[in-house]
Amino acid sequence: MIVVDRRSVIPVQKQIALQVKKEIILGKLREGDKLPPVRELAQRLGVNVNTVLRALDDLVHEGVLDVQHGKGYFVSKSEILPKELIEELEGIAEKLKSSGVDRSLAMVLLMEVWKGE
Repeated sequence: MIVVDRRSVIPVQKQIALQVKKEIILGKLREGDKLPPVRELAQRLGVNVNTVLRALDDLVHEGVLDVQHGKGYFVSKSEILPKELIEELEGIAEKLKSSGVDRSLAMVLLMEVWKGE
């Protein structure tokens, strides 16, 4: 389920795109699945239709979604990340949890490692 966090520093358009990708990675959206209509999604999220359109169009340009004019947006790839990488991430998350590391600290650690620090 896609949710917009208005307090986030991440722009709403980017949040929508990231969450669609997350749903695909987690297997909640699969290749060929149709996304909800743009107007419905915009209304449900409480955002402008153009914001949703830009987010979905970004995903079309990335090859994640296909658009069929008059029919809607469809998932074009069901594998954004290799399964091995997802399994490795799940293993790391489990190790962090069992070591008593909470989610917030895990995210900070990931951000620091990502930056190369």
